[in-house]
Amino acid sequence: MGRFVVRRLLSAVLVIWVIVTLSFFLMRAAPGGPFDADRRLHPTVEANLWVTYGMADMIRSHKAGRVTDVLIQKGDTVSSHQPILRLDDGTTISSPRSGECLSILVTTQDLVKPDQNVAALKTPLVQQYLTAMASYLSLDFGVTFSSEGQRTVFETIAQTAPISMELGIYAMLIALFLGIPTGLVAGLRPNSWVDYTSMSMAMTGVSLSEIVLGPMLILVFAVHLGWFELSGWATPSAKILPALTLGLIYAAYFARLTRGGMLDVIRQDYIRTARAKGLPESTIVVRHALRGAILPSVTFLGPALAGTLTGSVVVERIYNIPGVSEFFVSGALNRDYPLVMGVVVLYSGLLVVMNLLVDIGYAFLDPRVKYD
Repeated sequence: MGRFVVRRLLSAVLVIWVIVTLSFFLMRAAPGGPFDADRRLHPTVEANLWVTYGMADMIRSHKAGRVTDVLIQKGDTVSSHQPILRLDDGTTISSPRSGECLSILVTTQDLVKPDQNVAALKTPLVQQYLTAMASYLSLDFGVTFSSEGQRTVFETIAQTAPISMELGIYAMLIALFLGIPTGLVAGLRPNSWVDYTSMSMAMTGVSLSEIVLGPMLILVFAVHLGWFELSGWATPSAKILPALTLGLIYAAYFARLTRGGMLDVIRQDYIRTARAKGLPESTIVVRHALRGAILPSVTFLGPALAGTLTGSVVVERIYNIPGVSEFFVSGALNRDYPLVMGVVVLYSGLLVVMNLLVDIGYAFLDPRVKYD
């Protein structure tokens, strides 16, 4: 078991690295930039922001003079030592390296001084990646763009993740306590009215989504009946409908998976042998069939638990819950790279850990499973 855990941990590191790498490059390949806005920033302000967050470098003038000609434009790709400005004495100011021009900070007839910033070049993507990975290894994700450098990614996640995890725990408890018993009863009585009724309800739950179920529950139980509050996450009454919205969807999956597992187990030879020995049906179900019947649900439990603990984007949006999903969505829309990467690492880490725990749990639930 120890060697298996070590191998899985090593593979988990590789998986997280692949996820982080793909997320890093996909975000930067998307159209738009992190400081795009309806009201365009001044070129100098925008350039300083890019430099502050390590995504650009300034080109400085090495002498004084008046600019007579600007030789490049924003968006141009310049090469190393390529002239970018011409001064009134006929000399030029060149780019120290190659890269994409982010901004020109001077215009013709401007008087420049030695060591003055005259243009900004985007930092090469590979260099940004290597710098970011070095920071991620030390669990430093930087500061969020949306807070203008006032709040770190860790502080943002630490503030919101407990709310999402609380929602996830409540939802998972509802899913397990409703889904697994329902699936067990349906599997023990196949083709009966109990089976048909429970599986019809489960199929309805699987077919629905949070964006449909959430407003339905709000309309019935909050608006018409007035049983529950709609105040975000402030009171116990306000937590019931969000947990039900997320938990009922997962309960439907657990019910169907558990029913399928039970139908497979009760046809096995060792169950027939137990019945031939005259053992009570309750003993056969609890001691012999139960562990094998819940194996499909245990497989689904890993990603389901990781998903609920990091919050549901739809549920948190519908019920105005200040969880981590709110920042994740706004960060993705606003190209807040550090914040998005922090949430990606959180989710992928939870997913890998939960799947590892599921694999370990298999060894205790199924004696046929052996890990070297």
